[in-house]
Amino acid sequence: MRFGKVIATVLAAGLLMNSLAGCGQAAKTKESSNTETTVQEQRTGEDIVTLKVFSMPSNTSGVKEGWWADILKEKAGVQLEILPSGDEGEQKLQALMASGELPDIVIFKDNKQVVNAVAGHMLLAYDDYKELLPNLYQNADNSLRYYADNVSNGEGKAFSVGTRIQTSLETKGTLNWGPYLRYDLYKQIGAPKVETSDDYLDILKKMQEIYPENENKQKVYGFSLWKDWDNRRMALGDLLGNINGISYDICGDFLELNVITNEINTIFDEDSWYLKTLKLYFDANQMGLLDPDSMTQRFDDATGKAGAGRTLFSWWGWATGGFDTTERHNQGIGFMPVEAENIKVLHQGLQPIGKNWSVSVSSATKYPEAAMRFVDFIYSEEGAMLLHNGPKGVTWDVGDDGKPYVTKEGYEYQLDTTKELPGGSNIPESQNFLNVLPLYETEMSKEYGVPIGYKYWEKTADAPADTKLEDEWQADYGAEDQIEYLSKVDGIAVAPFAPIPPIPDDLEQISGRVGDVVKTYSWKMVMAKDEAEFNQLKEEMIEKATGMDVQKVNEWYTQEYQKAYEIGKKYS
Repeated sequence: MRFGKVIATVLAAGLLMNSLAGCGQAAKTKESSNTETTVQEQRTGEDIVTLKVFSMPSNTSGVKEGWWADILKEKAGVQLEILPSGDEGEQKLQALMASGELPDIVIFKDNKQVVNAVAGHMLLAYDDYKELLPNLYQNADNSLRYYADNVSNGEGKAFSVGTRIQTSLETKGTLNWGPYLRYDLYKQIGAPKVETSDDYLDILKKMQEIYPENENKQKVYGFSLWKDWDNRRMALGDLLGNINGISYDICGDFLELNVITNEINTIFDEDSWYLKTLKLYFDANQMGLLDPDSMTQRFDDATGKAGAGRTLFSWWGWATGGFDTTERHNQGIGFMPVEAENIKVLHQGLQPIGKNWSVSVSSATKYPEAAMRFVDFIYSEEGAMLLHNGPKGVTWDVGDDGKPYVTKEGYEYQLDTTKELPGGSNIPESQNFLNVLPLYETEMSKEYGVPIGYKYWEKTADAPADTKLEDEWQADYGAEDQIEYLSKVDGIAVAPFAPIPPIPDDLEQISGRVGDVVKTYSWKMVMAKDEAEFNQLKEEMIEKATGMDVQKVNEWYTQEYQKAYEIGKKYS
């Protein structure tokens, strides 16, 4: 279980972090004039083209080097110069679009940005370069059709393509959410049963009582929150809902979709999971379980505290700040999922068209063929297997039976993700080039007949044994990993595929104003001095949101969800 967990941890953290530093410059070289060159052909350094990339999800910048950069030069004849996005990615994109020209490659964060770029004639249509894109059309055809039909400003061509395309569910490993407890301390207090989510507070209090300070005499808390992820609402206010079958991503900013019953409610309903999550944090604060810095700190601050052993609870296995080392796990110390009896952990569902973090080629590029070669390679089966698993012949190879396997050296690289590969860089750094993965790891390899991600391959004799902590958890839960356990207890809630279009500008403005109120009041409620103040703030938030016509936003999303639910079947 550990091998899969380690790389998933690093990858998921990379996909949610958004901190960037400066930008480098690189001179562009002349592109080869051979329009029939394909990504499968070997290349020399003589025709390497530097493509400037603006990736809104990216957490790096500058000219990329290392083993993955070498592969891109060899297979696609390109190197990448990543332009910084950072916390002001939206503003930077607007500035780029206002200039009338976008960099060679752009990775957008939502489809409305794509539509605006198409309207400004700033993107090339993949349809016009189809002969250069055999892998893209083979592995992302549904996504291309969706973007042509629905995100093309009426032009009927695909100007973008989704990422994290997933058409097969995970069969092992972990889901995005836990929740996770310091399992060693949980066992020390007798591993009390968790009947409902409310039971976590008493459990955490008992854990805090036996472990009030870390090794450096720093105070330990149950929860350490952060607010730099907030958008229209307190981002961490979603989390009780996420482990009870509720999706917030599908139906907009202020609605909760119960993916089990397909019912939609608002976050302002008295029994909403959003309000329940705020009440959980409020109660935790009253009990001394909430880090007092929660309202002012950032993600890096909170996970840094987790890594220092200062928190007892995490909603995600990847947000424990590096605390879960192999050394600690072999000592029986670390975080493991501890599920409530009635849990329904949200699975975000299949994504046949991918997520809205989509890849486009600028119409201003001087190197359209090179840009298309790059896109085709990262959407190829070969490119995906390398990106997920590392360099072939080093971290993995193909056996006499024609199936891929992880090498002995590969297990070492995956267990120590900081270890530098031949050619430089490590696997997580390479995955974080753009901070998107075009094809998800569960996609089936047509060549090998197995998923492209190593976590789903047969283990070899070189695979490391599970740690003491994992052995203990497996014995307690009677399962190899979280997905196996949740599958046995019917504890997974799979979200439907329903691609809702971008919200109209007038409603988006209302949503923004309401969002400012919701964020502000949510944090005030968590930090309220007593329950009377909590309830007063709650009523004020609901009254203000109602006065701002939030119901118009909710009505639009509710109607569009029903349409999108039917449209989704067309592209599945």
